[in-house]
Parts: sequence; C-alpha cells; structure tokens
Amino acid sequence: MIKQTLQAATGVLAILVVSATPLAAQNLTISAGISQTHFWVGGYLDPFADAVEEETDIGFTRFYAGELVSIGGELDALQDRVIDVAAPMLAPYHEGRFPLSDITQLPTYNTDSPLITRAFNALMDSDVEIADGKTFYDYEIGDKGLRAWGLGATAAYAISTTGKELTDPADLRGMPLRAGSALHTVVLQQLGVTPVTIPAAQAYEALSRGTIEGIILSIGDWISYSLEEELTYTITDVAIGHWQSYLAMTEDRWNGLSAEQQEAVDRIARETTLRNAENIDAQDQRVMAEAKEGGARFVPVGELPEAMQSHIAEASTNTWIQWVEDTEADGHPARATARLWAQLVVEEGGELPDGVAEYLELDL
Repeated sequence: MIKQTLQAATGVLAILVVSATPLAAQNLTISAGISQTHFWVGGYLDPFADAVEEETDIGFTRFYAGELVSIGGELDALQDRVIDVAAPMLAPYHEGRFPLSDITQLPTYNTDSPLITRAFNALMDSDVEIADGKTFYDYEIGDKGLRAWGLGATAAYAISTTGKELTDPADLRGMPLRAGSALHTVVLQQLGVTPVTIPAAQAYEALSRGTIEGIILSIGDWISYSLEEELTYTITDVAIGHWQSYLAMTEDRWNGLSAEQQEAVDRIARETTLRNAENIDAQDQRVMAEAKEGGARFVPVGELPEAMQSHIAEASTNTWIQWVEDTEADGHPARATARLWAQLVVEEGGELPDGVAEYLELDL
C-alpha cells in the first residue's frame, strides 16, 4: 500500500513538473499592420524572427500589412491571443492606452535614430520611479501584462511641403499639413498650421490632390508611402519628434518560453533594435540624397530667417509644456517622465528647445 501511494505521488509530481515546464519547440504568430517595405518590418520583424529561428527552436508564422491584425488592433489581438507577437505594436494608435509612450515625439534638436533609440532603451530600462513606485516600463508596459522592446526610433520627423517655402511664420498660418498623432497635432497647432490627422498611408493621395500641402514625417520613411516625388521642400536639423514603437508579447506568452528561449529573444530583440536604428539613419540619408538629385530642397533650420527660427523654437518649447500639462491633467505622471526623458536625450548628445530644461527645473 505504501509503495502504491509513493508511486501515485511520484506520478502526480511528474505531471506537475511537466505542466510547469515550458514546451521546448514553439511556433508563434507574429503580426505587423504595415508592409515589409517599412523599416519596422523589413528592418526589424524579419531580421529578429530570422535570428530567433536560427538560434532557437522557436518558429514564427508571419503576417504582414494588416493581413491578420490592423494598425491599432495589436494590443487587443495580443490580449485575446489572436497573435503571440506584435511587431510593431504602434502605441500612439491605441488612443489613451499608452499615455506616455509618445514622449519620443516631443521636439528636439540635432537628434537622429541611434541617439533617440539609445535614450529610449535607457528609459525602458530605467529604475527611476515616475509614480507610485512604478518605473516608465511598469507604467506603460508591465501594468498591461506585456513584455516589450523598442524597435528603433524613426529618424527626425521633419516638416515637408509639396514646394511651398517656409521662411516666415505667416507661411505656416492655416496651411493644411498631415499630422500622424495627437502630439503632432499639438506642435502643428503651436506653429499655426491646420493639422489634418490621417495615416501616412493616405498621405500620397491627399498630397497629390492638394487636400494637404505638406506632412510631418521622417525623410527615410517617404519611400514606404511613395512620397519622394511629392515632397520637394523640407526644414531639417529640428526634429518634430521621433516615432518609436514596440515589439510586444503578453507576459503569459513570455512565461511560456524556456529560460534559454527568453535569453535569446531578449538579446536578439535588443541587438536588432540598435542595428535597425543605424539602418534607419542610413536610409534617411540615402532618401535625402536621392531627393536632392531630383531637385528637392532641404533647408537647415539655422539658415532660416531669425523670425522663423524663433517661431519654431517657441512652438517646440510650448509643445513640451502643453504635453506635460495636458497629460498630467489626465492623471498621468508626465512631468516626471519628461524630466527623465530630457536628461536621457541630453546625456546621449541631443539638445532640447530653449526653455524646456528651465520649465522642467533641470540643471543640464
């Protein structure tokens, strides 16, 4: 009887051990709402998945261009287990659900994709408390039951037009320009522009029809939407922010991976992020060079008339202030996040608009 009891107990223990042990081989569904021509897919999703498949026994079933999940539906699809991995999960299209993640879209000077990517990685890894004992990662990612990594920030978002030169604040007044996010709308309103909020995929038709006269978008991203021949005048060296997005999966899905699989996924995700940032920057320079050959003009902000420089600088500073105060009013720790973000950007070599450090009470 004792022997039978021990055998039964051993069998139950074996079942519990097997149940608690992650399966070795995994097949994960990974989805992108945008096409493979975009640098977050061809430059991140595919290299990441390829490297994980080569190094581990994880396999991916890949979906592109919204075949399975459209832009803005990634969080629900992850939580409902429709997909296992979102790449990208475009946080700004999940209205109100990632209130701090558009921090990278605040205007800066002399920043590029690698710089902002390093700063954002540091923000994600920071142990600085922003509210109620929570870090930025806890507040934006962990509280939603997610595990996430940055994908590599876009290059600087720039103001580009179909030809209209912007040399005086009056040139911007009432001008219809495409905005891609709520924060872009803020900066355009500060500039006196009429924001038209549409996805970048709709910009070509709107520009060609004259519905809008310009756009805020990174130069390297023009080729994703066939805008190279439409945009012929651009102000450079002032970033109307950078757009960063996430590679994401649920904590439940993450916990279903073995320790070895987790180590590989985390390491490869981080390595791919930094490589992608370098490639994004190179693509930005390549598209700019090709556009110049086609007759497009790129004017550094420092070469604009003083009145225009001051107007852009004031709008940039006011955008930080408005974002902080509006987001705080909605109950989120925007000031603490902005202070941390500003410090990280400066530590990486970027510059803030005049007055931002003073507003945030930072000694930088």
